[in-house]
Amino acid sequence: MFQSVLSSTTHLPPTSMQQAMTFFYYFAFGSNLLGDRIRYKQKGAQYDCNGRLDNFRLEFANHSSRWQGALATVIEENGKEVWGCVWKMPNEYSDSLDEQEKGYHRLMVPVHTPHGVIICRTYQYSDLGADAELPSPHYKLVIVEGAKEHKLPEDYIRKLESIPDNGFKGSVDVDIPLLAKLNVKTEM
Repeated sequence: MFQSVLSSTTHLPPTSMQQAMTFFYYFAFGSNLLGDRIRYKQKGAQYDCNGRLDNFRLEFANHSSRWQGALATVIEENGKEVWGCVWKMPNEYSDSLDEQEKGYHRLMVPVHTPHGVIICRTYQYSDLGADAELPSPHYKLVIVEGAKEHKLPEDYIRKLESIPDNGFKGSVDVDIPLLAKLNVKTEM
């Protein structure tokens, strides 16, 4: 079944070439949409193109103490789609990306791009039974601004903007310029 999804334009080199590759493709749909965010930890990330993951939906689950709200994940659902960015990641950042995505597991997924289908690594929250929750305004802002930065489809950006947030006020544990105004210390 998986092979039937792939087309002749799939960017998956033969096995002998895979060993020689010095990078992997990573599909980001959450906070790593934003260039400043992904490069906060993954300095070698290079934007490649936008892409669409079919038969998945975007969901928010669990609670992150770093972000003070729920985290983005993808859940399989026929007929749905998730838009995001394809990043070329040097192999040396593989472990670092896994560490950043602690609590998630890797998935290899076919992502539809202007260049054809690219097989990408992405991450799915590991507790598939976790309750749906709301993201913090900070996390939502990073996702929306990343979508705008990379010019994802306007209707998808509007969908992201319409996601309710949890109303958190205060600082999150991510120090990027976009969050400077929201990362205010609250008085006790």
